[in-house]
Amino acid sequence: MNPHVLGTFRSQAEACRSLGSPFTATLCDLFAERLTDSSRFGARILNWPDSAKDDAIALRAAGALHALVRSGRARELAALYPPLEAKPDQLWAAIEAAIEKHDDFLHDFLDSPPQTNEVSRSSALLGLTLRLTERFGKPLALHEIGASAGLNLAFDSYHYRLGDDLEWGDPKALVDIESLWRGNLPPLDAELVIASRAGCDRNPLDPHNPDSVERQLAYIWADQHQRIGRVSAALSAATTRPYVVEKADAAEWVETRLAEEPEPGITRVFFHTIVWQYLSREKQERITAAFAEAGAKATDETPLVWMYMEAEGHPGGAVLKQTVWPGGEKETAGLSDYHGRWVDWA
Repeated sequence: MNPHVLGTFRSQAEACRSLGSPFTATLCDLFAERLTDSSRFGARILNWPDSAKDDAIALRAAGALHALVRSGRARELAALYPPLEAKPDQLWAAIEAAIEKHDDFLHDFLDSPPQTNEVSRSSALLGLTLRLTERFGKPLALHEIGASAGLNLAFDSYHYRLGDDLEWGDPKALVDIESLWRGNLPPLDAELVIASRAGCDRNPLDPHNPDSVERQLAYIWADQHQRIGRVSAALSAATTRPYVVEKADAAEWVETRLAEEPEPGITRVFFHTIVWQYLSREKQERITAAFAEAGAKATDETPLVWMYMEAEGHPGGAVLKQTVWPGGEKETAGLSDYHGRWVDWA
């Protein structure tokens, strides 16, 4: 295995353990130790280019196996998946058999990057937007970059349990999110008004399409049943949403949206969660330049916000940052668990 590919699987195994998925950690370790190039699936992984980490090849591989298990076509392998605890040798023997029998399916599944659309990240979005509402006192026009199935665009329709008897939203909501808030808490009593919603993705997942639904659920780690149930509920709720995620290049979509004449009295909010690493440097630079140009024209009546939840190399979690125009100063809003289990607010 190429060193950069091996390192990706090793680091992903460590990350999975820290995020409560020992089974996926074991899968990553087994891939690192035992995968060979005797199959199209194995050869493609072993010869992945230097972008293996940014392309999340370890999560693509784990997602491919999970998709196969969920499809019902690999019963011997499925019998060793959670909640059962299989020994590594036994598990790898079943994986090898599945690769031999379903090589083309597994190979082709690697084409697309992970799209978990983890709805618990909505906890961070809720807090960020509550602060914006308090700050500007205006309705928000939401724009999500890399929206996948658009689940996080509906963050205000979910119910939240935020620790210390703190709650937000309708207790009868189909989606219930537990996320411990700590630090300088956002104002839960702020009147959040959403004027509009829009999202883009280069490969949108359609909650009405069973294949899209299965692909999204396959990326969720197989031993994290609560996450699978939560995302399943959000996908079900999404079938009633009046908006769809546009199939579009991220840079082109941002440039086009920012070129539109802003509506006075509305705060335009662009956001993304664990997306930036999947964009090329050229697209990142185009998006940054588009925000700088549009931000220079923002006024108190037409504020513009670019906010995000991204890794940025922080060892403790994903950083929450935002740039607000007029002004253009980048602000650190907090730190979040990658799956939204907690948020430390600045």
